[in-house]
Amino acid sequence: MTDLVLEWMSFRRSGKIADLSAVLAAGAESRRAVDDLVTLGHAERIGSDGWRVAPPVLAGLPSGATASAVLCGARTPSLLQSVDRASAAAGAEIELVRQGAGPSIIAVKASTSDLLAQVADAAGLPFQLEAGIHMLACTPSVSQWPRTPFPMVEGKVDSVRRFSRSRMRWVASTLPEATAAANGFFRIKRDWDWVSLLKNGPAAASLIDDRAGRLASSTKCKAVQWSPGSSVLSLPVQLYPPTVMARGLVLCSGQLPGFDRNTMRISFAGIRPGHLKLFLALTGLRLQ
Repeated sequence: MTDLVLEWMSFRRSGKIADLSAVLAAGAESRRAVDDLVTLGHAERIGSDGWRVAPPVLAGLPSGATASAVLCGARTPSLLQSVDRASAAAGAEIELVRQGAGPSIIAVKASTSDLLAQVADAAGLPFQLEAGIHMLACTPSVSQWPRTPFPMVEGKVDSVRRFSRSRMRWVASTLPEATAAANGFFRIKRDWDWVSLLKNGPAAASLIDDRAGRLASSTKCKAVQWSPGSSVLSLPVQLYPPTVMARGLVLCSGQLPGFDRNTMRISFAGIRPGHLKLFLALTGLRLQ
């Protein structure tokens, strides 16, 4: 059904998250369905409740014995026919892999990356060689992540939470603790909204994206697992990276990250040593 969602969005081009009915989202929550499509490179978020489908592109996967790329962005029947014809003409193969929480992965495989570029050109698509590593290389580090200076919240608040780097989860806190803290990441519920504040001094606080904030407060934590045999990178689910960074990791395989409910960890496939080194540099995390 998520293939139908992507096709519908491709024809619609843009809209509101609420436009996705429960039927289109296959019973999934509409925001989660859109977020998965954004992570896979099929769409972009607009504001807090909008989306826009991304232009179609062939995104190259890490080089190996066979050159391969995944189809990202808008997906219509006519586009799929164009890719199919171009692949057949170039002697390339198309592999379709279904994934439960997202649309099917459509991969084009050829003997060389030059042939992949030929397929893309014939189908009228851009081609990005090694898309994952290029996206990670263009992503700001967590230490440089955009943030906005913000005065510390005062007065009555409904709830205060602090992200615990030792427990890798939110714990209860108080406004006096948040105000006095020289560092740390706090979520404060006011009467009308939540604010996410990263402290970098008792008198200095900044608004920051939630995912980036949790990573920033976890710098130097030994939280990453990776083995060269599996090429799988694993980290606590609370350290799920910001969207653009997650997309860079996803484009190493074309697959959505896996989630292990028992260990509460997420995993990204196809992560080579170069990707790992760059990810650790961007996040400040360390290998276990």
